[in-house]
Amino acid sequence: MFRNSEPFQNADYYSDDPDVFSQKPKKEKLPAILSALILLVGGGFFVQTTLAANISINSGPVEFGQGIMQAVACSGATNLTVTPNSTFTNVSNGGAFYFSSVRVSNIPVDCYGKDFTIRAYGNSSSTPLALFNTASTAGVVYNNSGTFQAGVGSTGASVSSSSGTFTVTFASPVALASSVAKITIESGAHTFNVGDAGPGGGTIFYYSAAGFSCGPTLSSTCNYLEAAPSGWNGGSDPSKLWAVASKQSTDVTAIANDDPAYNNVLGIGLGYKNSVAIVNQGNDNTTAAGAARAYSGGSKNDWYLPTTAELNLLCQWAGGVAPNVTVMCVGGTINSNTYGAGSAGLFGGGYWSSSEATPTAVWVTDLVSGAYGYQLYVPKSNTNYVRPVRAF
Repeated sequence: MFRNSEPFQNADYYSDDPDVFSQKPKKEKLPAILSALILLVGGGFFVQTTLAANISINSGPVEFGQGIMQAVACSGATNLTVTPNSTFTNVSNGGAFYFSSVRVSNIPVDCYGKDFTIRAYGNSSSTPLALFNTASTAGVVYNNSGTFQAGVGSTGASVSSSSGTFTVTFASPVALASSVAKITIESGAHTFNVGDAGPGGGTIFYYSAAGFSCGPTLSSTCNYLEAAPSGWNGGSDPSKLWAVASKQSTDVTAIANDDPAYNNVLGIGLGYKNSVAIVNQGNDNTTAAGAARAYSGGSKNDWYLPTTAELNLLCQWAGGVAPNVTVMCVGGTINSNTYGAGSAGLFGGGYWSSSEATPTAVWVTDLVSGAYGYQLYVPKSNTNYVRPVRAF
């Protein structure tokens, strides 16, 4: 492998409202000795080099090799430096340069939690070019609190990460460098897949594109539900009372018994509000809701005891079946689905919900035993398993 010591030259720009910048390619010949060496080697030989190109930003052309810096929304007054790279792929009787990677550096902490989306365009088209995997037109990089990871849809692209810097490399690049006239980089809210690790260190088990009401007063809108990881309590899921002895026959007046939390869309996101009411009644960390609210995994303080509707969705995820907020969890096979629920550490048996059935009884969901998905209500004096969730 031969590598040119100069930085890659091509178009670069970063904006949350990406500008179009144009490039006027100019031909560049490889040194004769390097060309001769390439001709001697068969397919699969790669040479990292630079593209000769100019880009126009505002008033005039700027040589890309000089390193373009531009302020962006998530970075405030901090400028980012963006450096694309090309790779020469040699084949028998020919070869070509491909747009193969992009390095972005000087990224501040204000960009934590954002997705960076990279696209490339030709000189006269608004349709992005395919970059890798034959047809993938966007490379997405997630800034996970300063550690950069491949984002949604970026299988086939690898990400190397260091302090304030990432490089995304396309394993099998398909965009000819000579075809790339414009490059854009955008920042935006991070998009998770179901089954991904969540910001609290747990697992995303439900996604709603439309969003749902959430938060301690249901005044926020969330799109995801995240279950606490196996071992959240320092070991296996604990078995807890639902209420302290003095409250086991007392109704939590802020919770509407049986409605709307029983397998109803209105029960999604309601667990936080329920859990706050349960704790405020005088139930401490020895109880299900108290233990869930005390959990602070991922430095998050919004964990709570789920409703029956939320437990029903967790059961569906664990069984690998499509989520349905109005149907009791049925079908599927525990521990053999594509999301890897076997690592979730869920027990066969009842899990407490935050949904009251009567002043003395609460709904429980069996998550993974032979009758998983089965829902019933039991006395508050019983002990059942606890698994916190959070909405975001």
